[in-house]
Amino acid sequence: MPPFEAHLDVTKALIMIIGAGVFALGGLAFAGYWRSTAQYAGWTSDTIVPLAFGLVLFFVMATVAFKGFKTYRQGQSGPIVRIDDAGVLDLRVGPQVIPWAAIRGAEIKDISNARMTKHGDEDVRNRPQVMGVVLKVEGAAKYLSGDSALEATAKSLAQVTNFDEIHISPSGLHSSAEEILAAIEARR
Repeated sequence: MPPFEAHLDVTKALIMIIGAGVFALGGLAFAGYWRSTAQYAGWTSDTIVPLAFGLVLFFVMATVAFKGFKTYRQGQSGPIVRIDDAGVLDLRVGPQVIPWAAIRGAEIKDISNARMTKHGDEDVRNRPQVMGVVLKVEGAAKYLSGDSALEATAKSLAQVTNFDEIHISPSGLHSSAEEILAAIEARR
């Protein structure tokens, strides 16, 4: 059986990188404006809070843009997700193949954490669904990458709490969650 490969959707990746870059520059411009305002008006909480907001926006969106660019570069050289006899590899999760012996189960679940409020006659909370494949993996933390402070912290928390899930999102790929799950089930 040939390996299953999910490749990057280049158009979506470039749109995400450009969008994140624009937001990062906007955050930097916002911070620059409030820095000059703070210098002339005095360093009060009215000027420091917006300055801090602009800097936080810049650093978060710059991180998203650089992470997206890294994924884009990986996607140019080959598949982002590969499922073969050795196991499951998702380069966005980490550089290691998750062997079949460590995978205890797989299912499609909503992997979004966002909540949106619907306004109207009834005030009901809706969750926009982002369907992805959730792998139950023994020792999941050792398969996560940890090259940044945030990722290293997430990896440490996963180790301490014995968190055993790894999410494989079809976002930005040419494959759906159903296709990824079918490839996993065919190999198990």
